Amino acid sequence: MKTRLLSIVAILLSFVLLAGCKSSQQTVKPLKAHEQDIPLSGKKYRSDKEYWRVVQQGVSPDISMAKKVALQNARGEMSATIKAQVKAVIDNYGKNFAVAGDISVVNAYEEQAYAVIDQTLVSAEMVDEKLYSLSDGTYRYHVCLQVARKTIADQLEQAFMKDAKLRASFDKEQFKKVYDEQMNAQ
Repeated sequence: MKTRLLSIVAILLSFVLLAGCKSSQQTVKPLKAHEQDIPLSGKKYRSDKEYWRVVQQGVSPDISMAKKVALQNARGEMSATIKAQVKAVIDNYGKNFAVAGDISVVNAYEEQAYAVIDQTLVSAEMVDEKLYSLSDGTYRYHVCLQVARKTIADQLEQAFMKDAKLRASFDKEQFKKVYDEQMNAQ
């Protein structure tokens, strides 16, 4: 009876030890990849020689807030892009033609240009928009906005001509030449 009890205890103890030594590592299941279409990603949604274009998105539980976020993101990105390129135009124009190193005049050109850009972005044209309802109950809104490069150039010229300080040093033809060179370089 003792041997039988010892055998049973030994067998149970073996099971316990074997169960404790079980590998805790789980088998890795291969991930399934699904190709996703990126909304508003075709050629007609990219900037070209005629237009600056940006695509952005916004996510929110409220449709109107998702749209508002997407538009705000798009305008912010477009503003940064246009301002960087126009700053390069003004720097080149200022160095070569207008002011011969007068930094205050270059700063005045920049201030005027940034005001024009901010004003123009309010009326940026919507190229396309897409709304998606997500499984968690939120909405994802995609938008593509565009602004014509010629519109910005024309409005810059008008603003520079209205300002008495800038008008004195402003050469419309030279500015247009520098502007066109910078836009074609993009």
